[in-house]
Amino acid sequence: MTNPIDPEQPPDHERARERAAPARERALRSDAKASRKTLLAAARELIAERGPEGLTIVAVAQRAGLNRSTAYQHFRNREELTGAVAEDFAAELRALLAEPRGLAEQVDFFVHYFQQHPDIARLWMFHLLAGQGGAREGWEHYIASLTRLSESPQSQPGIDAEMLGVIGLSSALVWSVMAGQRGSDEATTQAETSRFAAELGRLFLAGTRKPEVEPTGD
Repeated sequence: MTNPIDPEQPPDHERARERAAPARERALRSDAKASRKTLLAAARELIAERGPEGLTIVAVAQRAGLNRSTAYQHFRNREELTGAVAEDFAAELRALLAEPRGLAEQVDFFVHYFQQHPDIARLWMFHLLAGQGGAREGWEHYIASLTRLSESPQSQPGIDAEMLGVIGLSSALVWSVMAGQRGSDEATTQAETSRFAAELGRLFLAGTRKPEVEPTGD
């Protein structure tokens, strides 16, 4: 039906639909973004519980409370899903590593971080064991932070930042597995983690910092 006032103009209800279209598109984009975020959160929970090898699109959809077709619209297969989770935590690590920390503080941070985020620890170990590069971005930012520390005037010369990173990461990842076995409750687990972080930090400092020269009395 044409507009009786101006036959060349579309009817009022069509103009209303046209005006509403951008709002609908924004709502759909917002829903899609929320669904992806929910799926990634569910995937991280399942990785923490079962490891990446037990991850499936169907299991993630069930945990997220979404149907399988919605999940498959975001991730076509398990590899895409684990890759998206890896990118998600790489971005998280990048933001955390941007905060300035001393060497001992950096060690303490990583030990506690992996202990409190078993999903990230298990996914990183999975990528390392499988020879996949999903954790590469997070690794590069981690090494960059250690390189900055190794170039500090207070550091000993000749520090191999990459190998130092391997030692620190290996220790933190292994501890994330052992921590729960050593504590019967959360308070004990945190206390044990603090003990481990303090000792690892002491070893790092002893091997990387220039010894302080004691003043001599003449």
